[in-house]
Amino acid sequence: MKSLSILSHKGGVGKTSIAANIAVHLAKIGQNVCLLDTDFHGPSIITFFKKNPETKWLNDNLLRDEPLENCLEDISPQLEVSGRLYIGFADPSASAIETNIRINEKMSFKMLKNLMKIRKELESPPYEVTYLILDSSPGTTYSTVNAMITTETSLFIVKLSNADLLGTSQMIAGLNKQLKSKSLVLANLIPKSVIQDEAIISQIQSLIENKFTKETQDKYVDFIGWIPIDESLIQTEFLEAIKTLQNQTSSRLIYTLKQPDHPFSTTLVELIPTIFEDNTK
Repeated sequence: MKSLSILSHKGGVGKTSIAANIAVHLAKIGQNVCLLDTDFHGPSIITFFKKNPETKWLNDNLLRDEPLENCLEDISPQLEVSGRLYIGFADPSASAIETNIRINEKMSFKMLKNLMKIRKELESPPYEVTYLILDSSPGTTYSTVNAMITTETSLFIVKLSNADLLGTSQMIAGLNKQLKSKSLVLANLIPKSVIQDEAIISQIQSLIENKFTKETQDKYVDFIGWIPIDESLIQTEFLEAIKTLQNQTSSRLIYTLKQPDHPFSTTLVELIPTIFEDNTK
């Protein structure tokens, strides 16, 4: 089983969208996938997928030892994909978020132990998961550290802004000094017009790699590319937000399933083999 944690220095960089789209694409091509929402401070996987009210929260397993089978939902029938996609939803209620904000070291260690137990269970029947993806909290929290310990590779999502580049490079440097995990950096929400010029692409990529190498001084940090954004994607997200404000049924678009030819989808799919170091496409 290959495992990946998806992290960021701050929110709003598209971390959860990338996690959901990777997971769905892998299930679409026949893989068994598990996506866990470990962003306990701001859960949002539930905005992409419909949860059965009878399914327990992932919090119940990690904090209260609820059996895993009660906390995972196989949503592949909803999506009509050939593989299986198991989701562990984090509780978005205010009380659950407050509980996780106040978690102490002892409780954090308990959650880590249960995360490692989940990983082991997922490799065996009835799950036989081939790809495990953890969507973690922004910033350096206990869930960030737990996710990085649990997975083989950490993918940091950044925006090309001074604050995010600086914050992310310092975040990786601080974490890698202790954890020594393999870290990848992916730039998201890049204007499509900017990355059509090969000379500009090469120059920016070199500058980004130099920045992260200088900050982290670690050869295990690799910048793997960028994902474009266009007007249609911005408009779709805006219209779905308006539906939410109007109390209408709303769900966020999974591009790799619904619009596989969109630049967001094609670029992300091309990067998946690099992210997991395999030939999956």
